[in-house]
Amino acid sequence: MVVAGDTCVSAQGLATIVGRDKRYQVCGRAHGFYDAGELIQKHQPHVLLIEPFLEDRDGIEWIKNLATEFPRTHILIVSRQSEQIYAERGLQAGAAGYWMKNGSEEELLRAVETVAAGKIYVSPLIASLALEKFAQREALPQGLDVLTDRELAVFALIAAEQGVGRIGGNALSEHQIEAPLSQRRSAQAWRARIIGHTSRAAGLLIVL
Repeated sequence: MVVAGDTCVSAQGLATIVGRDKRYQVCGRAHGFYDAGELIQKHQPHVLLIEPFLEDRDGIEWIKNLATEFPRTHILIVSRQSEQIYAERGLQAGAAGYWMKNGSEEELLRAVETVAAGKIYVSPLIASLALEKFAQREALPQGLDVLTDRELAVFALIAAEQGVGRIGGNALSEHQIEAPLSQRRSAQAWRARIIGHTSRAAGLLIVL
């Protein structure tokens, strides 16, 4: 198992919790994008615990790439990002589970056990929403489906206090950032709500 956290403390903490269980061997931990990539390439673990939103990266795109390059690795996303926004996208990208960092140690170990067994792990909330969606009593607002993974990544970067120019240098061109905002006015209300959700943590006020 490889653990990739968003900070050194986070990576060490996750590795310590999982390492107490004798069923698992943590063969490496990292907290940077490149360090994590090298560890995954070196060990090609059975289970990967990963906080994919590292160093202003498009986390969902990274999960897609990892799932394609290492199809035998079971990826468990560990994140503080809202599961109601990111869990489904993470699973569609190729992850096997999504665990919120505000959960308990017992829940983390249950998530690891589930993913290691080749099954899908989500919280009871996400499982309930999925059943509602399957039963066509969809609980998630339709507006969320309008946002692409790339647009969602842009909003996350904005919430992290990145300017348009810097975002363009990291992941997207200015056209990719600006154009969707003018082309999809029907989703403007939901964009405002999502940006407000991610921006409150950073103390920002964004108006489209």
